[in-house]
Amino acid sequence: MPRASLRGQTIHYQQVGTGPDVVLIHGLFCNIAFWWFRVAPKLAETCRVTALDLRGHGFSAMSDEGYRTVDLAGDVIALMEHLGIQDAHVIGHSFGGAVALAVATLDDAKVRRLTLADAWVPSLQAMPPLSDTSAWPALQKRLRARGIVIEGELPRVAHGFFEELLETDADGANGQPGGFGDAAVLSAMPVSTGAKRRPSRAMRRWRELMARTNAHEEMHDQRGLEEEKIRLVRRPVDLIYGSRSRYLKTRDGLERLMPDTTTVTVPNAGHFFPLLKPDALLHALDTGEIPARPLRRRQTERARF
Repeated sequence: MPRASLRGQTIHYQQVGTGPDVVLIHGLFCNIAFWWFRVAPKLAETCRVTALDLRGHGFSAMSDEGYRTVDLAGDVIALMEHLGIQDAHVIGHSFGGAVALAVATLDDAKVRRLTLADAWVPSLQAMPPLSDTSAWPALQKRLRARGIVIEGELPRVAHGFFEELLETDADGANGQPGGFGDAAVLSAMPVSTGAKRRPSRAMRRWRELMARTNAHEEMHDQRGLEEEKIRLVRRPVDLIYGSRSRYLKTRDGLERLMPDTTTVTVPNAGHFFPLLKPDALLHALDTGEIPARPLRRRQTERARF
């Protein structure tokens, strides 16, 4: 597994494909696997794809601090320089979308195009406490009724994933892929289920991240992504959101601050559509290098998925 020592931090990354550069940034409690089984291989048909584990996630090192969006964006920029990536189409999901946006505010020349997939930006929308697990017992009961047993508490950040997964799995009879029978989906949200009672490595690391570091506070820090800085982004920006997203307030704020954007709405989809409905994301991407349906500037469109 390739790793790079950057700014006193060890960052794990993977690359695949050749061509114009694309950089993929995952969200909280995820890792490279979020992209690697479905999205990355398709993009790699025409591009060189680089995905990384954010600091404190996956196989990247965990530090005591450095979890603000601008800190993590600094890691991304340092990795791009380490790999000789002059500029890239930067694609981020959820909190990774805020990190991608911060890359553009820190070093505009590094971003050829910016895609924010159901991004949450702390300066535009408050997020519930990451440690709130009050809704977990009810969700745990629903999962058990479906034959899915997850021991212990589930991080708040993962609740929405399993709620959407239950809905997606219920649609299986309608030919929708990506339910509980999809190993690629479950590997991207790494919790232990069934007979495997011990918490997964990712679960243990997340709990350590929340307990030992300043990540819980810093991930809500708005510095570096203030509205006046977002207004200065001049690269082409695509906003791709699920119609049932919890972060439409962020989308609306981004549209207000960056009016020259393209917004795509994925119908019947929630926050985790890039994982549960990857074809919708791939179809909506307008990179100029990846075959996709043309998108019109300054106009909201609906992806036909």
